[in-house]
Amino acid sequence: MEKRTNLDPSNYRWNSVAFVLDYIFFNVALSFARPDSVLPAFVRQFTRSAPVIGLVATVWNGCWLLPQIVAAHWISDKPRKKPYLMAGLSGRVAFWFLALALWLGLGDAPSVMLTFFFVCLGIFALTDGLASVAWFDMLARAIPMKRRGRLIGIGQVIGGLAGLGVGWVISLILGSPRLGFPDTYALMFALVGVAFVPSSVALVLLREPRTEIDLEAWARTQQNGWLRPLVQDRTFRRLMVCRVLVGMVALASPFYVVHATDVLNLPETAVGGFVAAQQVAGVAAGALLGVVSDRWGPGYTIRIGSALSILGPLFALVAHVADGGLLSQAYPVVYVALGIFQSSTMLGFYNYLLEIAPDDRRPAYIGLGNTIMGVLTLAPTLGGWLLEATSYTTLFAVTAGLIFAGFLAAMGMGPASAPEELLVVGDGA
Repeated sequence: MEKRTNLDPSNYRWNSVAFVLDYIFFNVALSFARPDSVLPAFVRQFTRSAPVIGLVATVWNGCWLLPQIVAAHWISDKPRKKPYLMAGLSGRVAFWFLALALWLGLGDAPSVMLTFFFVCLGIFALTDGLASVAWFDMLARAIPMKRRGRLIGIGQVIGGLAGLGVGWVISLILGSPRLGFPDTYALMFALVGVAFVPSSVALVLLREPRTEIDLEAWARTQQNGWLRPLVQDRTFRRLMVCRVLVGMVALASPFYVVHATDVLNLPETAVGGFVAAQQVAGVAAGALLGVVSDRWGPGYTIRIGSALSILGPLFALVAHVADGGLLSQAYPVVYVALGIFQSSTMLGFYNYLLEIAPDDRRPAYIGLGNTIMGVLTLAPTLGGWLLEATSYTTLFAVTAGLIFAGFLAAMGMGPASAPEELLVVGDGA
């Protein structure tokens, strides 16, 4: 379906640098607005409702994941994916609007501010999710499999080191005697917008490999509908079962920061330490799992990441049952586990998906896979309801059990069978 030729070495080097720069600054931007620490802490300033706090991750995941099957169907037959990537960058201005709204005093009206916040968050996640289908397809076509893990690992390591600085800056901002709420969060949202600038420039500079699409062959692949990979590809089904179960880490992740500050009585400035711990873990995991992915395949990365992800809810459970004490000071361990999970998601699950997907069906696999992950949209809200109906003990125990089931599913997955290396016609900017 796609005609192939040899990769242009100069474009490979150029695109490698562009992808790494984008990865680094995107990571820095989101470190100032992490949906599992910073954003729940922001919402907590306006409400103590657990379901509303859990809505942060629900909106983030739902708007990012659910529309991707539509985007995949839309762009699959397009020889150039970069224009759709560029269109998706528009939602990044949402954080500038949030900063401006807080500086203009909208924080004095909690209900209005929360509504505006969730609308902005949804716009960003929606546009970024639509752009990600094109981003992953371009990554798979521009970077060979045996170099992809290394490239992603480099981005995660450098971005993680930069994120350490972000965690320190967050602690300074939240602990500053000169800045009070909501100016603290207004400044952080503005810094998100600033960090997105070099990330966007790097994406603009990408040189997309050109492909020639056989429209008749593409049309034949559509005859069985959008769910064809799920129906016909057993490897894809197994991957998605594992990915959904391990992804249930989202059930508890928005409530760790609330648990730490409200139950274990850690100060709000501890949020900066949580972000830093998450970044340190991301650095280490990016370096080690990148090597594992390149040498032994992404399947091993998934197994390692799944096993270590269990540590987060298990430690939170033990700390809660022990009523804090010295364990409270080690609470960043929870965010270490989150950092490992996030690194293994990119190096493991996504890299595995890119390898099992046929070249001509890659956008469909990406879109369907991420849309299926939309079931996790409700996980944080369900976690909030579970917390209000039961306890932190139940919430953390259930989360750990589901991740463990995902680990068992990962142990039954075979190695990713790499399709013939995608080669391109021409080079186009």
